Amino acid sequence: MNRQPEALTVLLEDVGSTSWWARILTILGSQYGSTQRRFIGQVEGKTRYRSSTFPVAGSLGETAPQEPWAPGMTAALEELQRDLARDGWQQTFRGAQPWSLRYERPGSGSGSGSG
Repeated sequence: MNRQPEALTVLLEDVGSTSWWARILTILGSQYGSTQRRFIGQVEGKTRYRSSTFPVAGSLGETAPQEPWAPGMTAALEELQRDLARDGWQQTFRGAQPWSLRYERPGSGSGSGSG
C-alpha cells in the first residue's frame, strides 16, 4: 500500500485569537500592550504541534515580529523544528519569513504529534 506523504505548514499564531478567554488572559497578563504568539504546525488545517509562547511588543498589526521586539521567538521556532525533526518531518520549503516553512513525511496510519 503506497500512502501519500503528509504535508505540514508552520504558521504564526496570536494566542489571544484562539478563544475569548485566551484573549482576556492575554490582555490581563500582558505588559505594555504586548501580545503572546507561538508557532503552530498544521496538517490539513488541524493544529498538530505548538511551540512555547513568546511576547511580542505592542500591536504590530501586519508587521512581522523579529527577535529584538519578540524575545524568545527564535527559541520557540527552534523548539518546534526539533519536535518536527524528532517525529520524522523533513523541511521542503522556506519562505521569506523565518517561520514560512513547509514539511513532509511519509504517510502513516496515524500520527499523534504533540499538543
